[in-house]
Amino acid sequence: MAVRLVLGRSVMVLVAVTTTATLAGSARADGGLFSGTQGARATGRGGAFTARADDLSAVMLNPAGLAHIEGTLIHVGNRFSYNAQAFTRAPTTDYGSPDASGGFPIHRFDTASNQLPLQALDPILGVASDLGLDTWTFALAVQAPPGVARQSFPIEGGQRYMMVDYEVLMLNTSLSAAYKPSAQLGLGASVQWIHVPSLEYSLVVNGNPFAGGANPVSSNLDMLARLTGSAAFTLNTVVGAWYRPVPSLELGVAGQVIPTQLEAESRLDITPVSPDPGTDDTVILSRGDDETPGNDVTLTIPLPLVARAGIRYRHLQPDQTELFDVELDAVYETWSRVDRFTVDTNGLYAEYQGDRRPLGDISVDKQWRDTIGIHLGGEYALIPNEFAVRAGVFYQTALVDPAYANVDFVTGAQLGGSLGASVFWQKHEIAFAYEYRREETISLGEAKSRVYQTMPLSPCMAPYTDTRNCSPYYLGRPGPPVNAGTYDAFSHLLVVDWLYRF
Repeated sequence: MAVRLVLGRSVMVLVAVTTTATLAGSARADGGLFSGTQGARATGRGGAFTARADDLSAVMLNPAGLAHIEGTLIHVGNRFSYNAQAFTRAPTTDYGSPDASGGFPIHRFDTASNQLPLQALDPILGVASDLGLDTWTFALAVQAPPGVARQSFPIEGGQRYMMVDYEVLMLNTSLSAAYKPSAQLGLGASVQWIHVPSLEYSLVVNGNPFAGGANPVSSNLDMLARLTGSAAFTLNTVVGAWYRPVPSLELGVAGQVIPTQLEAESRLDITPVSPDPGTDDTVILSRGDDETPGNDVTLTIPLPLVARAGIRYRHLQPDQTELFDVELDAVYETWSRVDRFTVDTNGLYAEYQGDRRPLGDISVDKQWRDTIGIHLGGEYALIPNEFAVRAGVFYQTALVDPAYANVDFVTGAQLGGSLGASVFWQKHEIAFAYEYRREETISLGEAKSRVYQTMPLSPCMAPYTDTRNCSPYYLGRPGPPVNAGTYDAFSHLLVVDWLYRF
């Protein structure tokens, strides 16, 4: 029964963080979760591409920009990244391991770092064409939304109660159309199919059932909860427009304006971190009176709405060709819409050592808030039609209050810059960009920590002040705080694209 309850609550906590992992690769703009933009031209401008969008990255950023494309454009590219993230948990009193004198030692943690920082595949592939028409352009593109697709931390690390590892694979397939009724106006829309072929996530929960128990560092009842799943089809849309009131000024707006959500069909597995030799530690999952074997659950994940706006100055030469431009963009994402994640266990039961009970449906609150990103960048035709250079900077507000910081994704404020260039030869263009992103360092003490170790068997209930059942060391809290410490994260990104126009 004790481990059965661990299992039920493990699902709850796992869902909360797994959905966060899924959102990292979801169809969205370049904000929120330590990502960026897809495409070397957009990246080289620091993401300031809402008004300028004139390659296949427009299907996500502003599909109206496809109207700038004349003839046919083939776009193939990839983003390589090095995503470093480190967490040093703050020293804590280990109330679960008294010393010989009955006192409690101070436990200090080593820095835990992402052990899989390299990400070699983040592609974009597509074609756009006006099909010989004067006012229409159409595009078909497949791309991996920019984001950190995987992380892995040591199971014995100080972050173990927040996350051990995750990996999320996601593809967006977009069918887009742009309409240009005049040289001053363009309109566009993208219909997208979001496909998640694979997602995995794991973390550790503490199954200590004793009244007043406190194991802030580790417990012999710790259990590893792992969720694996996929989402076959999620529909998404992006709409946009641009307008040139005068030839030297261009305005652009775009956004994801229809609420949508992912539904991921997933499987749950629970195993003890330190199995007890000589006992059967198998957790059996089933459903129905006939105890049909099964371990499937369904994650429901709401996605944020996104709004983009950009203003671009174009410096034109006497022949009306563009010599350079400067663009300023603002991006607003309604992450506060993602106030909770839910899991439907579909009538699933869990059995451990003869005790069988229903898991039930679970809803988990998250303390997320809306974000605002500011992007400034531009391009200069150093040698017109042969060589162009780009540069940009950006800043984005934090996704959560520091009290709710976590290692699963970078959720603090971000600042960065980029450089890029394009080489043109006949109908070919090779575009490349380098970007550096850094999270503002977060240092959090236990007094302000609001992420707690999951103790599903603890008899301590809200408001957590019952001295008979609650630990005297954590009165007023459901358990030991586990997210206190120092967070540091940065990314190096290299994007290389080949564009062919005819």
